[in-house]
Amino acid sequence: MSQRTLVVDFDGTITEQDLLDEIAQTFGDEEVYREVDEGLDDRSLSLNEVIRREFEPVRAPLEEVRQWVLENVRVRPGFRELVELARRRGWRFVIVSSGFRELIEPVLEREGLADVELLSNTVDPDPDGWKVRFRVSEVCGTCGQPCKRSTAAALADSTELVYVGDGYSDRCAAESADLVFARRGLASYLEERDLPFERFEDFHSIARRLAS
Repeated sequence: MSQRTLVVDFDGTITEQDLLDEIAQTFGDEEVYREVDEGLDDRSLSLNEVIRREFEPVRAPLEEVRQWVLENVRVRPGFRELVELARRRGWRFVIVSSGFRELIEPVLEREGLADVELLSNTVDPDPDGWKVRFRVSEVCGTCGQPCKRSTAAALADSTELVYVGDGYSDRCAAESADLVFARRGLASYLEERDLPFERFEDFHSIARRLAS
């Protein structure tokens, strides 16, 4: 199929670790992290509110956190293969992330994939506490909070939408996709609702599936 758009999450999907969680715990306040994480689970807090509060206690210089990211974060096997397959087939490939451009771009550059299309939040690394600049603030009519659904739909337009994700931020967008590859929490969420998806652990399997 030539008319296909791949929308791929970053934290915990492209990367083996959830970058937002790792940084919030390593450089922030673990007690605040636990508190707001519970708020996400019981839906008393939106994802944007959780991310905002998780990063308010982070005061490390951006360059220090970037260095930590480059030393510790690993990309899931097969990611380059999937990007190259998309390019050969003429598919649009877009990373849509709740994470921060300032930390995602260095990882893509390290992997030689700096030109991959990226839509994400940004951050102001204020020494008095990091301030998140959210790319999407409008409330979704389906899930009731800012999410990736409208972005994914706009990117796909009239093409087949393939969504790849792993967590809470991917739920609403995945529900609207034509084909979903999921792992961890997203897989559990879709399975509980009897929604179709295919499990994955690396990108090699996704590339083989889409190539066929």
